[in-house]
Amino acid sequence: MPTRRTIAWLAGLATLGALAAPFVFEPDYSGPIATNERVLVFAHRGFGNHAPDNSLAGARLAVRQGLDGVDVDAQLTRDAEIVIFHDVSLERFTHGEGRVDARSLEELRAYDLADKFGRGFDDAYIASFEDFVAELTPNALLMVELKVPGFADTGIERRAIDIIASHDAFDRVYLSSFNPVVLWRLERLEPRVRTVFAFMDTGWDPKRVAETRVEDRVPLPWYLRNDLTRRAIRNLVRPDLLSIRHDVKEETVAALLSKSYPVFLWPVNEEVEIRRALLRRPYGVISDEPMLALGLRDQFAD
Repeated sequence: MPTRRTIAWLAGLATLGALAAPFVFEPDYSGPIATNERVLVFAHRGFGNHAPDNSLAGARLAVRQGLDGVDVDAQLTRDAEIVIFHDVSLERFTHGEGRVDARSLEELRAYDLADKFGRGFDDAYIASFEDFVAELTPNALLMVELKVPGFADTGIERRAIDIIASHDAFDRVYLSSFNPVVLWRLERLEPRVRTVFAFMDTGWDPKRVAETRVEDRVPLPWYLRNDLTRRAIRNLVRPDLLSIRHDVKEETVAALLSKSYPVFLWPVNEEVEIRRALLRRPYGVISDEPMLALGLRDQFAD
């Protein structure tokens, strides 16, 4: 008969094994997203390089051009509404100044994203998340990155779920985030919501960082750049899809695809990048040159 010391040692070993398992074992994907017959093509940040950043006008044009969906960014306003806008502050994309979360939704609607973009867009005012859901989801998929830098509960998850529910769009909206706590809260608030875990191996684009005010810069946490911790996050949070920067280690992407994960690769913009991504047969690609990606995708399908 085992001694108490042996039993305690075995129990401790089992506990260590249970704690280590999420970091070392990657089960096959068992989520709700079915394998698709063709790679989906999404326009990055509304309509890539061809329309004002994150504008409803650009996203509308992307859908008219036959793209499967659009990818945009979202954050909370001062009055706890959700607005589609990339940066923490207004300066880079509008003639406004200051932080987005210091203004109400109605105040933000007055800023025209077309002013700095130009090239034929007379008006492309900042729009709400609900504007995007209402107009786009009847005809296309919508991926929205919820930008929440910390772990505190801001209420953005509940508000996003309420909006999706009011338009019966759970199958048409993918809520993505680099922040695993945001995904964890979404999954527990509403199992029908489609969650997307975003990650990459490196930090943010140095050029983009240089264009961002020092006080607005948010570093990418180390655990999002490490395979072991990302595997644990996937096991604990169980996202429905993955959004992976295209230059993440090839063996990492290959392993996840072999487990049947629905993977989006981003941002694939040059022809060689797009071709390489399509050959991997991911669930989808996200591009700043989505029409090029669409044409190459259709060539592959022929």
